[in-house]
Amino acid sequence: MKPSVSVIIPTIGRSSLDAAVRSALAQTYPVSEVIVVVDSDVEPVVPEDDRVTVIHTGGGVGASRARQSGIEKSAGDVIGLLDDDDVWLPNKLEVQMASVPTDSALWIASSRFRTVTADGGSEWPLRLIGVHQPVDQYLVRFHSLRFGGASAQTSTLLFPREIAETVPMNLPLGAVHDDPSWLIDVRRRFPAIPIVQSGDVLVEYDMTSASLSRTDTDESAAYIQWGKEYLDPSDRRSRGDYFLTSPLSSAVSGRSVRGVIRSLAAGVRYGRPGKWAWGFAVVSTLRLVLMKVMGLVARLAKR
Repeated sequence: MKPSVSVIIPTIGRSSLDAAVRSALAQTYPVSEVIVVVDSDVEPVVPEDDRVTVIHTGGGVGASRARQSGIEKSAGDVIGLLDDDDVWLPNKLEVQMASVPTDSALWIASSRFRTVTADGGSEWPLRLIGVHQPVDQYLVRFHSLRFGGASAQTSTLLFPREIAETVPMNLPLGAVHDDPSWLIDVRRRFPAIPIVQSGDVLVEYDMTSASLSRTDTDESAAYIQWGKEYLDPSDRRSRGDYFLTSPLSSAVSGRSVRGVIRSLAAGVRYGRPGKWAWGFAVVSTLRLVLMKVMGLVARLAKR
């Protein structure tokens, strides 16, 4: 008998929820249930289908804990995660269920995805994770100047429910890197667990201005603290690459010179960045300088 699949969709009531739910219901590998977890005070509009259940958290617990609430209410053998502004392609579950190892009771499946942006988007990640590759090394080490070469995006994740029962998703609202944190914790709890990432594009990932995944505030301090807590201190390359990329990118987005300096200092103090991370940091810092100069010129022109 085929394993049953429960789909968990946390939401704050965005209009894109309808398309997300419909993409789960339309899978060629049928889902047994779709649990919509509302983390706000709205009553969402969802497709009429006996497989759809709406539950409420009470509001403000954050996406990580909302997902866990949905998992605890679900009954499926396998859990699929889907954000309310993303959609699954029709064969997403079928491809992933066919690719999971038959000799292991526990596993995590992921896939490539297509970004949806104002200028058309692209396909990610450029590199797939090795079946037994350390999650932190895969996600944070840089192999080129391009950001996003590695990813295990939330809406691509599929796994047996036992994993989330053993390693709950419990990060609070506002926590950074909630899904990478969970994946790292899972690999630490189950060192031999295989992670199978399909090369097929199976998800459309919204990166437009309407997506809450995007922010223009400087969160570099929070990112640096995450790196100090989650990344292995003995792996100085991974630590160094991380501090010169994710925290620094956040600082540049927030136009914070102090954040850039903070990130560069963390990279030198706590790690040993590789050449590609240094290159990325230099290019990003120059970008911030250019933005500052252009802003100054614009202010002077108004006088």
